[in-house]
Amino acid sequence: MKPIDLPTRARMHQQGKAVLKLIEEGKAAEAEKAIAEVRKDVGLTCLFTGLGARVELLKGNKEAAREQLKAALSMSAAGDVMFNRLALGLAKDLGEDALLESAFDVALRNTPSDSQIRYAAGGYFYRRGDVGAATRHYEAAVNLKPRFVQGMRDLALVYWEEGERERAIRVLKRGKEFDSDIKTKALEVGNARYGLRNLEGAVMAYEMVIAFEPEYSACYSNLGSVFRQLHEYGKSRKALKKAAITEPENSGAYYNLGNLEKEAACLDESIKAFRRAIFLKPDSAQFHWNCALALLADGALGEGFREYEWRWKTSTFPTKKRDFKQPEWDGTPLEGRTLLVIAEQGIGDALQFLRFLPDAVRKAQSGKKKGKIILEAHEEVLDLYAEYADIVDLAPRKPGVEPEFDLHVAQLSLPLLLGTETVDDLPKAPYINSIGPERFPVPDLDPKKLNVGVVWGGNPAFPGDDIRSSRIEHYGPFFELEGVQCYSLQKGPRENDLANAPPSLVRLSPDIKSFADTVSIVRQLDVTVTTCTSVAHLVGGMGCPVFVLLSHNPDWRWLQHRDDSPWYPSARLFRQSVPGDWAGVVARASEALVKLREEKTDK
Repeated sequence: MKPIDLPTRARMHQQGKAVLKLIEEGKAAEAEKAIAEVRKDVGLTCLFTGLGARVELLKGNKEAAREQLKAALSMSAAGDVMFNRLALGLAKDLGEDALLESAFDVALRNTPSDSQIRYAAGGYFYRRGDVGAATRHYEAAVNLKPRFVQGMRDLALVYWEEGERERAIRVLKRGKEFDSDIKTKALEVGNARYGLRNLEGAVMAYEMVIAFEPEYSACYSNLGSVFRQLHEYGKSRKALKKAAITEPENSGAYYNLGNLEKEAACLDESIKAFRRAIFLKPDSAQFHWNCALALLADGALGEGFREYEWRWKTSTFPTKKRDFKQPEWDGTPLEGRTLLVIAEQGIGDALQFLRFLPDAVRKAQSGKKKGKIILEAHEEVLDLYAEYADIVDLAPRKPGVEPEFDLHVAQLSLPLLLGTETVDDLPKAPYINSIGPERFPVPDLDPKKLNVGVVWGGNPAFPGDDIRSSRIEHYGPFFELEGVQCYSLQKGPRENDLANAPPSLVRLSPDIKSFADTVSIVRQLDVTVTTCTSVAHLVGGMGCPVFVLLSHNPDWRWLQHRDDSPWYPSARLFRQSVPGDWAGVVARASEALVKLREEKTDK
C-alpha cells in the first residue's frame, strides 16, 4: 500500500464523510459506487475498507462486514482517527466482544491522542469492570479536550463510585464552567441506568448529583423511585418528601410518593399524594389512573371508578379504546336500540365484572320499549356464559369485526353507570352456576382426602406477571401434605412447568380444553389454590372455596390489609409479608389446608 500524501488524505477524509452520509441515508448501492471510485485513485485503505464493512452490515451481510473490518484493522496506521472511530462503532454494532477488543487495541495504539476514542475506551473498560483503566482513559479524554463536559461527567461518576467524592464534585464544578446544566447531563446517566434496571448504579449517579446540587428536586424524586424499586421504603419516602419540600410545585414528586405509599400499603397517604399531584397537573391521565388504583384498593369504589375512566388516556394502559362512531351508553333506557357490552381487558377482568351484567340489563331495559343487549366475550368463556343467553346475545370478542349496535359500553365501566359506591354495593357471588361436575368427572377422586386444585401462574405476557405469579417449585410443600391430593389446573405457557413436578401431582391440565372444564373440575374439589389469575376470579365467581396467594403489592381488586375479599366471599387471601416471599405464603396456606383436611376428616 503506497504512502498517501496530506492533500490526498484530506480529500479522502471529505470523501469518507460523504460515503458515511450515504450509508446513514440507507443508500448502499450509491455508497458502494463511491467507495469503488476512491479505490481506483488510492487503492486499498483502512478507511474505505471499513466503510465497505459498514455497507455490508447495512445490507445485512454480517459475515462479510466482519471480514472486511478485520482486514481494515490490519491496515490501520498511526493517525487514522476517522477510521478508528468508525471501527469502534462498527465492532460494537456487530456485537462481538473479541472484535471490539481488537478494535480498541488498534485505536488506542494508533490514535491515543483522540479524545473521543479515549472517552469510548473509558466506557468500554468501565463496562468490563476495569475501573482503573476506565479512569485513566476518562482522565486522558478530559485532558485532551479541556471543554469535554460529557467526559467530565463520566469521570466524576467513576471518582464517586470509587469513593473519591470530593474529587468527583471538583470535576463537576469544573464542567459547570463550560455547561451550566451539567447536573441534568449527570441526571440522565442515572435515568439511563434506571431504564436498564441497574438500580444500584442509578442510586450512585443520583446521589452524586444531589451532593453537587443539594436542591435538585427532580433528582430526589428519581432517587425515591429507585429506592422504591429496591423496596427500601424508608429511604424512598425520605427522598420523595425532600423532592416535594425542595420544589412544592413538583407534581412528579407527589406522583412518585403516591406510588410508594401504595406499594407500602399506606393507602391514605398514597391517595393524598396522588390528589396533590392531580391538583398541580390536573390533565395528567397517569396521575388520575394511579389515583384510581389506590382508591379502588382502599374500597372507595365510587370515586375510584370515576377516576378509572382516565385509563383510556394513559399511554401505559394495555388496552386501547376502540374508535366507534356510535355513542357510549349513558345508562338511560335503550328504547329499542342495541347496546354492545365490550370485553375490554383480560379474561379475569371479564369474569370479575360479569356480576354487573344483570343489573345493567335491568337498567337498560327499564324503558317502555325493550332493546337488545350484546355481550362480547372471549372465545374461551363463551360456553361459560350460556346461562346469560336469556337476557343477552353472546358474541365472540373480535375487535374490528363487532356486530351491529347503536350504543356501546366497556364492561369495566358498568359499576360507574350503576352507581356502585362501596364494597357493600357489589353484586354477590355466585354468578357462574350453569356447569356441573358431569362435564368433566375427576378420575379416582378419593373423598377421604382433601382434594385441591392448584394454579401457580398467569399469562407471562401480562405486565408485572413475574411479580404476581409464583413457580411450581414454590408449591412443593403442598404436594407433600399427608391426606391432601393436589390436581394441576394450570394452563398456558406455565403448563410446561409440570415437567418439574413430583408424580404425586395429578396432571389434569393436558385434558382441560376450556374454562367450562375447569368449572366442572372445581365443583368436585374441596378448595382451589391459585395466584392472582383468571382462575381466582372464576372460582370466586362460582362461590367455591379458593385460596389466593398474593404478592407484596397485589392488584387493586384484592384491596389491602385483609385476608378476605368482599368481591369473593368464598376466598381467603394469603399475602407476602415482604416482597418475593412465596415461601412464607405457601407455608401459611399449607397450614390452612391441613386445618381444612382435619375439619373434613372430623365430619
